[in-house]
Amino acid sequence: MAQLKRTLGLGQCIFFGVGSILGAGIYTLVGKVAGWGGNLTWLSFLVASVTALFTAFSYAELCAAFPKSGGEYEYAKKAFGKTTGVVLGSVISANGIISGATVSLGFAGYFAQLLPVSTVIASLGIIGLIFLINVSGMKQSSVVNIVFTLIEAGGLFFVIYTAFPTIGNVNLFKMPEKGAIGFFAAASLSFYAYIGFEDIVKLAEETEQPEKNIPRALFISSIIIVIIYTLVTICAVSAVPWQQLSKSGSPLADIVNSRFGSTGVIVISIIALFSTSNTILSNMIGSSRVLLNIGKESKAMSMFAYISPKRNTPVAALVLILIVMCSFALIGRIEVVALIANLFIFITFILVNLSVIILRRKEKDIKRPFRIPFNISGIPVISVLGIILTLLLLAFNIYGLINSGS
Repeated sequence: MAQLKRTLGLGQCIFFGVGSILGAGIYTLVGKVAGWGGNLTWLSFLVASVTALFTAFSYAELCAAFPKSGGEYEYAKKAFGKTTGVVLGSVISANGIISGATVSLGFAGYFAQLLPVSTVIASLGIIGLIFLINVSGMKQSSVVNIVFTLIEAGGLFFVIYTAFPTIGNVNLFKMPEKGAIGFFAAASLSFYAYIGFEDIVKLAEETEQPEKNIPRALFISSIIIVIIYTLVTICAVSAVPWQQLSKSGSPLADIVNSRFGSTGVIVISIIALFSTSNTILSNMIGSSRVLLNIGKESKAMSMFAYISPKRNTPVAALVLILIVMCSFALIGRIEVVALIANLFIFITFILVNLSVIILRRKEKDIKRPFRIPFNISGIPVISVLGIILTLLLLAFNIYGLINSGS
């Protein structure tokens, strides 16, 4: 059976992490988050980022100890047994697939700024195109990822440049209309914008020195994202009233329009297309690697273990992802699909943090090239905090999902 090859270095992993996160929510969901969080949208994003960062520590320790492409599947299998590993692997793969569907709807929102094409056609079209790129091979996908990441980061710096003079125009500490409930509901929805950094661990079998490079890539990409997101969200609510942002299908285009008019809208819309496309690309790569790993060890899912000898890609897994991603894109409402995706990622993060704690007891002597600091009786405090914050946001995510139609 064909095997994945180690072709990626630290820089490529960082680009993969930053690229998969950037387009996931900031281009597509910042308006919907503002609908809950108002002027405190930036702080909601910051709370979500801290929650994600705590879990990043757990991912770093686990990936360094078990550098396999299956990621969460491998960790849960070691901690809870093979059955739980398969379930969690399926959950995280589903999350990546549903996340891709969410971002395809964001792509469609910006595409509509350029051409009068229906949301369904635009979202299905980009999913199909990214599928073809993935099938062509990992090297090709990595090159596309780096180019798209540079473009999407440039777009966000353009938004910051556009709106920076407006900082101070609004009270950035004003509580949202629904008070603490609105704030935490916004934090829960904005958590979707951080989905993607965990996909880095799924590149372990294609990365040189994964026990060192994957943890580094996790932290570097997370820090880069926190800085960019904080600046963008502060600028967003300063430049455009949150009420207007909440009703927009292309919120960053509205910000640029306020200063540069239609020309600016065209520029940022084109950049947003690259950004959202890049996230779909990363989602497909990550989900396919999880299915590949499960397929190698599960007879019921063995078909997904097939790797094309010519392209060195898990073709069968990618075909399944294509079908399911298109199905969720047909729902059409981006905030609803994002909240559904969040359910899967919250469950995953809780189990990943639990895996670290259990394996500290179960496999004390295993080599850990990276070890989480701040421990009490061998239990990592950061992982415990990660569980508590994730449970809090999960509760508000369910609240947001229940009230998404109101």
